[in-house]
Amino acid sequence: MMVQILSAQGGEDYSSEQEIQLSSGEIVFLEPEEPYLFKAAIQIDAPADLVWSVMRDPERIPNYVKSLRESTILESGDNWKIIEQKVKVHSLLPKFRYVFKEQYGPGHLIQFEHVEGSFRDLRGWWRIDPTESEKSVRLVYSTFIDVGWFIPISWVKKGINKDVPELLMLFRKEVYSDLPEEASQEQNE
Repeated sequence: MMVQILSAQGGEDYSSEQEIQLSSGEIVFLEPEEPYLFKAAIQIDAPADLVWSVMRDPERIPNYVKSLRESTILESGDNWKIIEQKVKVHSLLPKFRYVFKEQYGPGHLIQFEHVEGSFRDLRGWWRIDPTESEKSVRLVYSTFIDVGWFIPISWVKKGINKDVPELLMLFRKEVYSDLPEEASQEQNE
């Protein structure tokens, strides 16, 4: 059973400023700045089923998670996988290994939680929210991380502010690579 510290249910209430930012292709952070916890959204001008298929394809993860060095599916079932990943987040730090369980829920939801590895705790979710257009969705990503030793919160925030936008922008680019050529060119302008 998935333990939740964050609600992955329902859509977000965006301010008018956030709506404008999302519509113009920007990343919007949705949670107040709290240590080791964040939630961010991006608009992707593609159908939900296409975004979902990219999210569920383990072969494509290295295309948008640049710190990923290895990813292995250890076990899997109809709506879940146990995955081992090794990441290199900084040249001065060792490679981190962690195992997590990923569960696929209704409504284009993926929840993940720590099983074992370098971090004390790692959990969160990815969720696709519909927009008014069937050709566009909002992807919301939320994560909680506790590495198990002291890291200055300024480093955590700096990492989040750099890595999360890069992750979401690269993910959107990966989705756009599956659009028909004329639609893909329009999205990348």
